[in-house]
Amino acid sequence: MQDANQTRLFSPAQIDGYLKRLEYDGDCSVSKKTLDELIWHHQLHIPFETLDCHDFDLEISIDPDAIYDKIVTRHRGGHCIETNSNFCRLLNSLGFDARPCLARVLFGNGEFTHPFDHRPTLVTLEGHTYFCDVGIGGPMPSAALDLDVSGWQELRTDTYAVRPAPTNGWFDLVRQTSTWAQDPDAPEATSLDMIFSAIHCYESDYVFLNYYMTHHPEALHKSTRIVNLRTPDGFYMIWNDEYREFKDGKLILKHPIEGNLQEILREKFQIVI
Repeated sequence: MQDANQTRLFSPAQIDGYLKRLEYDGDCSVSKKTLDELIWHHQLHIPFETLDCHDFDLEISIDPDAIYDKIVTRHRGGHCIETNSNFCRLLNSLGFDARPCLARVLFGNGEFTHPFDHRPTLVTLEGHTYFCDVGIGGPMPSAALDLDVSGWQELRTDTYAVRPAPTNGWFDLVRQTSTWAQDPDAPEATSLDMIFSAIHCYESDYVFLNYYMTHHPEALHKSTRIVNLRTPDGFYMIWNDEYREFKDGKLILKHPIEGNLQEILREKFQIVI
C-alpha cells in the first residue's frame, strides 16, 4: 500500500530550488555517490532547529508543501520530521526508492523506553538498504550507511556501525568517538547514538509524533531551544541560552548568548527571524 504523501513529488522547478538551497550542482543520477553528496550538502546547509515551537509557540505543519516553503523558500531549518521528510521527498523526486523509519535518539545515555523521537530515512539501492539522516545536525553519519555491512563503515568525516539490536526488528547505530584513536577498548570509545527500526512506515505515522514533540512540555523539542548545523569538521550548536562549537569531536568554544540570538542565528546558521 502506497502512502499518498510519498507520491507527492517535487516539480522540476521545486527540485531546482531545493538543489540551489543545498548549493549542490553535481550529478543527480540514482547512485550511492549522488546519495552521499546530497546527504553531505544537506547537513552543511540546513540546520536542525526548534525555534518555532520553543520560542514562538507556533504550530508545526508537516504538510509536504508547507515544509518545502519553510526550508527552501524561507531559508529556515526544522526538526527531524520536517528536514528528513523534505529530504525523503527530494530523493523520491530524483528517482530514488526512499521511505521513512522510526528511531529513538540515545547519544550514549542508554534510555530505551522514551517515546519515538526521530525520523530518519531508508533508501533501497541496487539490492541494499541504506540508513540516511539529515535531521539532527551533528554528530550524525556524514553519508549513507549500508544495513547489510556488519563492521565499521568509514564515511567522509566519521566512522559508524549498524548492528542488529538485542530487540528483534531493531538496529543499533554505533559511532566511534574521538577517544577511539587513543584507546579503542575504552567504554567511551564508542557511543550508541540511536536505535531504529526498518519496519515500513507512512507519513501519517508522524502526525502524533510531531504533535507530541512540539506541544508536550516535557518533550525535548518543545522544552529546549536547539539549533544545530554541521560544519566540514564539526558542528555549531545553540542549546537554550548557550552557543557552542565542536571540532573533530571536541568542544572548542562555549559562551552565553546574552541577547545576541538573532546575530548568532544569522552569522552561524544563516537564519533570519
